[in-house]
Order: sequence, then structure tokens, then C-alpha cells
Amino acid sequence: MADLKPIVPSFVVQEEGSRKVLVYLNIPELKVKRTFPNFIKQIPINGEQRILNFQNQSFTFTLNIQTKNKETKIYSLSIARLPGEIQPERCSIKYQRGGCWITLNKTERMSWMNRICDDLTPGLDIQENDNQNTEVSAPVEDIQLRNTNMPAPFNLVPLAPPPPPSQTPTALNSQA
Repeated sequence: MADLKPIVPSFVVQEEGSRKVLVYLNIPELKVKRTFPNFIKQIPINGEQRILNFQNQSFTFTLNIQTKNKETKIYSLSIARLPGEIQPERCSIKYQRGGCWITLNKTERMSWMNRICDDLTPGLDIQENDNQNTEVSAPVEDIQLRNTNMPAPFNLVPLAPPPPPSQTPTALNSQA
């Protein structure tokens, strides 16, 4: 087997409340299936999670994917320094067709978005690897934006793809 270069997946970072940060990784070739007996949880069927390591202020993720052509692609993202500390034991990952959600639970109630977007403060320090492939994880396409009711330029954020159509939406606002 030839020495494969990891692909850095395109990703979207979104804060959810004051204690949670969601990171969506775009992995177009990823296929999932529901687990037994927990039919809500999904696991990769054409991939194998090699590394998922959370530290106090960093995380590393690596996933091997088997494509239709029987090629192996390695998707890897290593964040060497996050804008704040996280609780590694409370962080998690959820897979869906075409990507995955990494949930980071912050230790302090502070916004990371200002730090991520500000040139003067350290944002997401993506660890560079000379062995990484320069190939992008997905073709460039128009991105849907959603209004977050925050001041510009943070008011519009890219939307991650919706969950697979096989999931039934829950009736959260059924109260009249």
C-alpha cells in the first residue's frame, strides 16, 4: 500500500449557547448505518475511526474511508490550540452521511467566535503536516447561510447539510 497523504476536511465552526461549540467536518464519501440496539446512533460503514483524541485545549481526528473505487482516503484534522479550554470527557462525535459533528464542551462561558475571527488573538491553530494532501475534501459549491441574530460579520454562518432524510423530525413546538 502506498504512503497516503491525509486530506484536511473542510469544516464549519458554530457556537451553540455559551458552553458548547460544534465543528462540522465535510467528508463527502462517508456512509453510515444505524447501530443495534440504539437506532439513533450512526456509525461509519465505509470508514474506520483511527484517532479521536481530546485534550484540554486541542483535539485530533483521523478517519480512514474506503471509496467506491476501493481506494483508501485518510481525512485528518488536528487543532493544536483552541481559543479556550474544553472538558475532554464531555466531548463527542456524531456521524451522518457526508460528514460528522464534533461537539466540544467549553470549561468557561465565553465566546470563541471573536477569538477565531480576530487576527490579533490566537484562533484555531490548525496543526500543519508536511505529509498532508492539498486536495480539498469537496468541490466548491454555493454555501447556504443562516442568520444568527448576531452583529455583522458574525450574523451569517454556513449551514451544514441537513441530517439524512430517513430521520424523522421531533415535534418540539407541538404546544399551541
